[in-house]
Amino acid sequence: MSSLLLPNEILSMSAQAARLLVESGDGDGALLYLALLESGGEGKKAAANLRWADDRLYPAWDRLAAKGLAQPRPQTPPAAIELMGAGDVLLPAQKKGLPPEYSREELTAAQEREPEFRGLCRELEGMLGRVFSDNDLKCLYTIYDYLGFPTEVILLLTGWAIRRERRQKNNPAACPRMPSIQREAFRWKRLGLDTFERAEDYLRRQEGVDQREWDILQSVGVTERRPAVEKEREFISAWVEMGLSDELIRLAYERTVYQKKAMNWPYMNKILQSWHKAGYTTQAQVEAGDRPPKRAKPGPAPQPQDFQPSQERIQKHNDWLDQFLAQQQKGGG
Repeated sequence: MSSLLLPNEILSMSAQAARLLVESGDGDGALLYLALLESGGEGKKAAANLRWADDRLYPAWDRLAAKGLAQPRPQTPPAAIELMGAGDVLLPAQKKGLPPEYSREELTAAQEREPEFRGLCRELEGMLGRVFSDNDLKCLYTIYDYLGFPTEVILLLTGWAIRRERRQKNNPAACPRMPSIQREAFRWKRLGLDTFERAEDYLRRQEGVDQREWDILQSVGVTERRPAVEKEREFISAWVEMGLSDELIRLAYERTVYQKKAMNWPYMNKILQSWHKAGYTTQAQVEAGDRPPKRAKPGPAPQPQDFQPSQERIQKHNDWLDQFLAQQQKGGG
């Protein structure tokens, strides 16, 4: 632990920047910001340490800019970006990360010289129930070679894609096409799900979302059974991660419709985020927190307490009274 606190190994950022990153929940944006800070403002070094493709780097950059933590990115590939509060940060644009166009000869050679890839092809053909075409092989080799996914991660990814396809189509025999699996692989790469442990943890959380998806859709007024669309799924996943109950979600939905006259996912999400931040877990807690504090009822005026003078005070008063009466008698009064 002491190695983390060496004098020359301490980074600092403004409290405002830290607060914005924490509240946003943007992991990639926070990583990019920290990488730039850690590199001492050398964007080339930060990009090299992150090893991100453009399709992950640029969205994170754009989100930082939207929060006011970086200058907006030009539409054309930029020569530099500036991180607010850290001075000029040079970040040469990376060469556009497009996957290579593998030829049939290259794919055949890969199967011949790489037993692991050859075995992976056979395994996925069995899972998807078809013999791979050249295009299928190209998609798979892109995931295996270009994205660098380990075999076990590709198997997890494919199994997840099959389950999702069958759930969405309500067909126990449905199977996704390889281009669809490749698109999902690129999304996993952006999320950093390129190890077995990370992928397994992600799928475990997704299974929890699967179990509650339909109940939550019903809570927000969906009456016809269907899978959530991608944007809905993002909100639902966040609510499940926060541990919100169906009761709270339904209450937030009712308040959203009351205010907006229709369902509004971002507005409802802000309501739930505020309740989660306040620690509310039940409807009763929300309603109690929304009520203004009770005013104290006016009561009877406090009665004066009996005053018991000391014996010394009584004696002094009597002595003074005797002197006063004596002087009155002398004066004829």
